Amino acid sequence: MDVVIGIGNELRGDDGIGPRVVEQLPEHPNLKRLIAHQLTPELSETIQMADRVLFVDARLDGDVVSLESVEPSPHRGLGHSCTPCALMEWTKQACGKGPEAWLLSIPGRSFGLGEGLSREAEALVPEATTMIRAWLRKELLEPEAIGATQEEA
Repeated sequence: MDVVIGIGNELRGDDGIGPRVVEQLPEHPNLKRLIAHQLTPELSETIQMADRVLFVDARLDGDVVSLESVEPSPHRGLGHSCTPCALMEWTKQACGKGPEAWLLSIPGRSFGLGEGLSREAEALVPEATTMIRAWLRKELLEPEAIGATQEEA
């Protein structure tokens, strides 16, 4: 089973792009779609049962959608400071194992209060959805194949 987690708050403009993209994915028996305002240790229970996990989140910089592998790293705390890397480390420590993990980062421009994505972020939704569908088909397995580098989110 694959798990795709859309991270973000839909009441904070482009911060809601992760949930928006994940909601666009079709239901499938081998796919669990989750929406999270922020990453919390409770997600470890679901993550540890997955074969692969994909985090989908907005980012402040850049102009292109990017996909990169996520490696566990020590966490710096919980709540807003809990990154995908930290959650994967938490999962590994708490559950004894963790699945292969990836991060799909989508650039945003407007993160103020208010519902709805900016025009720029909205234009990236189809590309992000296409990349996730390719990831689900296991067509995007190597970060080098798409020019991404491994970085902590």
